Amino acid sequence: MNKQMQKVQQGFTLIELMIVVAIIGILAAIAIPAYQDYTVKSKVSEGPSLASPAFTAAGVACSEQDLGSSGATKTNVTYGLAGSTDIKGKYVRSVYLTSSSASTASVLITYTVIGNSLTSSTNQIEYRGVCSQGAGMQWNITTGTNTTVQTKFHPKL
Repeated sequence: MNKQMQKVQQGFTLIELMIVVAIIGILAAIAIPAYQDYTVKSKVSEGPSLASPAFTAAGVACSEQDLGSSGATKTNVTYGLAGSTDIKGKYVRSVYLTSSSASTASVLITYTVIGNSLTSSTNQIEYRGVCSQGAGMQWNITTGTNTTVQTKFHPKL
């Protein structure tokens, strides 16, 4: 009787082990691409961090009603910032602030190559700010030709 009890408790069957391996494989197939996208998104978030002085400078100019007028384009140096290629980080190549009207400004962030997801040397995200009385500067990511980074990698505003 004791020998029968020992045979029942010997271990897992081959089918049980195969089911566990299949479950782990399915989870890995879902988790690895999601993790890769997450790491690229976290690297792209360096851009708005480095561009925060540009966002602030444009916001101050908006509140002082000094964004610019038609024909007179303002850039980084006009706003008292470093040159566009001087603002860079590990994944950011440049940050360029420009405004040519009294109610809008633009911040263009250019990224370096990031892994297999952002492989172009012209990966960019353009933030367009609209100045309105009482509300200040409202920023949105444009979807035009200047924004070449895929939407799934855009940082949240």
